[in-house]
Amino acid sequence: MKRRGFITGAASLCASRSFAQTGADNALALSGDRFAMNGAEFMLADVLAPPLYVLDDETPPHFEASRSALQTLLSGVIEVEDVLPPTRWGVRPVIVRTSAATLQEILAATGAVRVAPQTDHHDVIRRLLALEAQARAERRGLWALSAYRVFDAADADGAVGAFNLIEGTVLTAEKHGSRFYLNFGEDFREDFTASAPSRLSARWAEDGFDLAALRGARVRVRGFVEAINGPSIDLNHPLQIERLD
Repeated sequence: MKRRGFITGAASLCASRSFAQTGADNALALSGDRFAMNGAEFMLADVLAPPLYVLDDETPPHFEASRSALQTLLSGVIEVEDVLPPTRWGVRPVIVRTSAATLQEILAATGAVRVAPQTDHHDVIRRLLALEAQARAERRGLWALSAYRVFDAADADGAVGAFNLIEGTVLTAEKHGSRFYLNFGEDFREDFTASAPSRLSARWAEDGFDLAALRGARVRVRGFVEAINGPSIDLNHPLQIERLD
């Protein structure tokens, strides 16, 4: 896809951590959470839109609607702020603000994106989670589609291979070797599991979020689901888990 730049002099501004941007009418939305400007590529931190891939010659459900929503909002941009180092491919994670709210907030509220915690801005992420929850309850945007349904931990095989939300009750919560595991079934070789490196779980416990305390709790877990002894999510951020009880 060809990328277009916009606003003369933006190249020099991109070197700073935060810069003003008024009426970015010529910005190009590449997806619902990525856009290009003046040869640089940006991604909206802490959210995830339907991904850009083609399956059986069809674009993913809601991809174009999400991309179009971002394209419309870019015309009202007033500030872009880098919040994490660029990815290995040079994509810059950012928060983008309009006069009313961040693009992340607007897109989460309309069901154009899902929350995918990345940064240390926990208060911001919690606000995004609340907006997402309301959009999900009212079946706005992608939440009206079965492709983005919340999976039950007892029947999560269909979630493998994509970013998904899974709900269930934690049966066991314990450390084994270098990882801490949350098991949602009797057979860890087949049932849904979420796990984190022990060093991270220890740090989270020091900060007041103890994975061991989740035993018996009903939770919602989000992340990319892999097939590792059944459906499995690798935890790398504490707000990937929401207590529901």
